[in-house]
Amino acid sequence: MKSAIETTFDVVGGKWKGVILWKMLDVETIRFNELKRALGGKISSRILSKELRMLCDEGLIERKDYHSVPPKVEYCLTEYGKSIEAFMVPMNEWGLQHQSRKESKGEMIVNSKKMQKE
Repeated sequence: MKSAIETTFDVVGGKWKGVILWKMLDVETIRFNELKRALGGKISSRILSKELRMLCDEGLIERKDYHSVPPKVEYCLTEYGKSIEAFMVPMNEWGLQHQSRKESKGEMIVNSKKMQKE
């Protein structure tokens, strides 16, 4: 049987799912191309579509198709999906602390190399 943390990472882990969910916490609804732009355009349309489908299957996001021409589809977090904020905010805070730590360590290494050259 899987541990609870393995289940969590199965649902929100990977390169894109957590980032997609994080971006969606700030918006009521978002269209596909808006989300792609919010992700810096670093994700292909195929992968974004696949990840969104998986998050829909897990019940974290909802896809609303307006059946119009041109096609209009919006995505939003479900009430269940909004519950991820409880652990995503602390994860973001930890990430900020870790980035800061790495930057200060990098600065220490650079300073150490300067001192060795002198």
